[in-house]
Order: sequence, then C-alpha cells, then structure tokens
Amino acid sequence: MAWPDGREHDNRPRGPRRGVTVTGSGSASGVPDVVVAELGAEAVAPDVQAALDGATSGLAALRASLASAGVPDGNVRTAQTSTWTERPTPGGADDAPSRTTARATLRVVLRDVDGAGAVVRDALAAAGPVARLESLTTALSDVGPLAEQAREAAFADARARAEQYARLAGKALGDVLDVREDGGPGAPAPRVLKASAALVVEPGQQEVQASVTVRWAFAD
Repeated sequence: MAWPDGREHDNRPRGPRRGVTVTGSGSASGVPDVVVAELGAEAVAPDVQAALDGATSGLAALRASLASAGVPDGNVRTAQTSTWTERPTPGGADDAPSRTTARATLRVVLRDVDGAGAVVRDALAAAGPVARLESLTTALSDVGPLAEQAREAAFADARARAEQYARLAGKALGDVLDVREDGGPGAPAPRVLKASAALVVEPGQQEVQASVTVRWAFAD
C-alpha cells in the first residue's frame, strides 16, 4: 500500500516495543516532630456508676492539666471508655462483693517534643492514683516532603538498574513507557517510647519508603 505521494506505507502489525522493566526502591528519613500520648484513668468501685464517676473525675484532671500546659483542645480527644464487672466466684464466700472497673482514655498530640515528657508527667500527677499511661510514641506530622524524596530515590534506583541491564544487553535506554507506584509510600510506623521516671522523650529518626516499577523502551 502506498501513500498519495507514492511513499510505501508499512501496515504490518507492530508488537510491543522492546525494552526493560525494573523495580526500584528508595527511602528518606526525618526527625519526628510530634509526640502522641495515650493517657487514661481507671477506677474500681462496687457499681458501674461509681466506677465511671471515678474514671471521669480522673480524666477531667488530666484534661485540666493539659489545658494549663497550653495544649490546644483540638489536640486532645477521647480515645475509648469501657467498663467490666468481676462477679463473685461460684462456690466462694457468699459475702464477696462484685467489683466494676471503668477505664477512660485520651489521645493527646504534643507538638513540643522536648517538653512533652514534663507535660505528660504533670498530667498523670494531677489525676492521682487512677492515672494510667497507656502509650507514648513519636511521629511525623507531615510525611509529604519525605515521601517525595523517597519517590525520587526509588526512581533513581530504577533508572540505575535499567541502565545496567540495557548496557549488558548492548542497548541504550529510550523513552519511559510505563510507571507504576507499588503500594504508595509506606507511612512510617510510630516509634514507641519507653517510659522512665523522668519521662525523657528521644525522637530519634523515622523512615518513609517508596517502591516504583518503571518500563523503558530501548533506544532505536
């Protein structure tokens, strides 16, 4: 078949362009800038209402201490509230009373990492014997910039691998034909802190990872 100007037109079906497909990985690290604390109050009483009153009172003391330390209301939220009752053991003493435990917890985001330990310690002291420290972790408030760095590192790793394979095959890389992010950048796992008497917070480093699969055509 020929074009109107007389040039021959090759209308044979063409297969996929030859090339190389590789997967690259990358990561980026940053210093956590927030501390997430799970603080609670746990009270035991003969009945549910009394136990709830004790836990609620302790939780109010926690909130008041956090507010006095300058923690915004938006950084404090109720995490969970639960109760359970221990019944007398069958066959035990007839006069053994039932005991109900009530637990209420708060999730607190503290943006002053250096001062977080003191804030938590003071809040626990304010709540008294019913206070509980459920967990203390550090986290990154915005992983976006680190995720971009991790993607760039992953793509650079994929290109380096592809260039090596192309060289081994006696070829050169051409255009990028396809890019697929494998699962998206991995969110860093919160770093769990061990509570000490002084509640010193050491943020350390947290890592964001990315993986990308890229297909390059071989250059003509």
